Amino acid sequence: MTRFWRLYKIDVAVAAVFTAITQYEIWIGPSPILNEPVVGSHPFLSLVALGFTLPVAFARALPIPALAIVMAQWALPHAPGVSLNLFAIFLAVVLVVYLAATSTSGRTAIVAAAIVVLGQIGADFPELRRGDLSAHFGEWVFFALAWVLGKTVRFSRMRGDRLALQAIESERRRDSDVQEALVDERARIARELHDVVAHSVSLMVLQAGAARQALDWQPARARQPLLAIETTGREAMGELRRMLTVLRGHGEVDELAPQPSLRHLDVLLGQMRAAGMPVRLAVDGSVDDLPKGVDLSAYRIIQEALTNSLKHSSHSAVDVRIRRIDEAVEVEVQDAGPALNGHEPGIGHGLIGMRERAALYGGKLEAGPRSDGGFDVKATLPLDAG
Repeated sequence: MTRFWRLYKIDVAVAAVFTAITQYEIWIGPSPILNEPVVGSHPFLSLVALGFTLPVAFARALPIPALAIVMAQWALPHAPGVSLNLFAIFLAVVLVVYLAATSTSGRTAIVAAAIVVLGQIGADFPELRRGDLSAHFGEWVFFALAWVLGKTVRFSRMRGDRLALQAIESERRRDSDVQEALVDERARIARELHDVVAHSVSLMVLQAGAARQALDWQPARARQPLLAIETTGREAMGELRRMLTVLRGHGEVDELAPQPSLRHLDVLLGQMRAAGMPVRLAVDGSVDDLPKGVDLSAYRIIQEALTNSLKHSSHSAVDVRIRRIDEAVEVEVQDAGPALNGHEPGIGHGLIGMRERAALYGGKLEAGPRSDGGFDVKATLPLDAG
């Protein structure tokens, strides 16, 4: 609608210019280079000229009425002793034909084309009766060119509008897919955190039972189970706080298998090697005492990065590095192989999931292509994020 009103203002301005030119040439005198002298009553000629120039202002909004007005006048024979052969009027008629072509389609376009043809036949009728078919040949050519140009502009504009709508729809679908991936990943994280917390609570129950039995006959030995309960409880509380920030899907059955850990990386790497991707592992520092949630997220980030490399890279050597630094654990997956078919490893839902896992523990994830054609994924997870 904004484009229509902008074009409408232009049409009004053009109509005003044509009106000013024709009125000047009627009342003051036409240019002898492009026009023949006007003959007849100036007030009458002025009204006739307005019938040609003013429809330009509304030809885009009301193409059939505008076209009917100008072509009806164009077809009328000149009254005796009247001549109004101005080039500006001819241009105004051609412009109305063009605007009608850009603004009509289907049956309306057929009606508009018929009006143009009938109007020109009416203007040619005296010559056609004499058998002179060449007297107004140039007018037919100009009207045909104006119509073809108008239709070309209309089809081009419609194609541009379709492409713009497709781009908007594609962007909407992409945003929807990203949001769906976020929801799915958060639900998955929530399920895993549920299992971590459930395991911690079960462990606390067992430790509390051991402490209770030790209190009866060896109170000093109850100290160690109580300390373990305290440590496990803190970890469980941290996981509970995180679990409250994510959504869990309803009606889904939890898997009973134990949650993976960085201590199980040898199994994952063995699967990747069996699939044809050589993987090297380097561990700097101990990862045996990591909080369970951090341990699980680190494992999942490595797993997702390796899966993306397996799907999208050329199966060259991949290096996995795990490093314990102060109060954080750092995991890095370096894929030295070029991407296959233009797909970068880590682009898409997998990368979204990895970022969600890192952000859940107050960490950060960096992922991007290497200068040599590979792809790197690096995540840093604080150990005290709870």
